[in-house]
Parts: sequence; structure tokens; C-alpha cells
Amino acid sequence: MARVPLPVAVSETIARKAVTNARADLFRRGWKSASAMHPYSMPGRIGITSTVKHLLIQNSGFKPFVMWWVKNRTLPLGCAQGDGPHFRFGNPKSVGTAGWVDIPHKGKVFRQQRWRHPGLKPKRFMESSIQSAIKDSRTEIRETVMDSLRGEGMP
Repeated sequence: MARVPLPVAVSETIARKAVTNARADLFRRGWKSASAMHPYSMPGRIGITSTVKHLLIQNSGFKPFVMWWVKNRTLPLGCAQGDGPHFRFGNPKSVGTAGWVDIPHKGKVFRQQRWRHPGLKPKRFMESSIQSAIKDSRTEIRETVMDSLRGEGMP
């Protein structure tokens, strides 16, 4: 079975639809960096690029890790209740070891590893936006392929 790349004009249209879908998803999430996403298209390729690195990190996620860099530093911890940052000191002997940690508004909690970041699950909003744009454009893709097989639209 021979594969023929999708023409650039169709790829650009689908990529623009994908960016529109992704921006709508970001607005629903309450994120303000939706304007940093741009369509990416080449013959047979469709994608979304971003000028902001944190969107790519949110999209792909990352695994948990121990924050070794907190040793001998005082760090502000965010607070969902809005009563300001709570400051904690990263004791060099406690980072990565088991023990009790003081969490704002929860008190002392036992952790297997202190100063371990829980990681971030991937959101995959870019992939789902591209897939929905391709699904919405099936008729356009089919018509373009049939026209090229008939020899129509060729110079």
C-alpha cells in the first residue's frame, strides 16, 4: 500500500483547527497562555508548537523526583487558602529521608521521602486537539485524496 502525504493546504487547515481546539481547552482550564500556541504543518504532517515551555511540560507531564536543590534554602510554599506563602527550611540532613513534614493547614504528616515532588500527570491536550481536528476534517481529507487520485487540482 502506497502512502501519499496530505497536501500542505489541507495540513495547514487541520493544524489551524487543532490550535483552535487546544486554545478552547486551555480557556476551559483557566490557563492564560493559549495565545502562545501556533499551528505546525508540512506535507503529511500536522502539529502544534508553543513559544512557552510550561505548556509542553503540562502536555507531557513528568515523573516524581526528590528536590535535592532545597538543601540549606528557605522556600515559600504556596497556599490554596490564600493566607500568603508559608516558609520552610530545607535541612540538608532531611532531604530525601523518611520523616515528619509540616504542611500548612494540615499539620505534621509522615512521608517516606521528604522534599519529594509528586510529579505531574500528562494532560495530552495537544494530542487530543490534533486528533479531534483530524476527525472533524475526514470529509475534506477524503475529497482531497480522491481529487488527487483523479488527477484534479494538479498543475
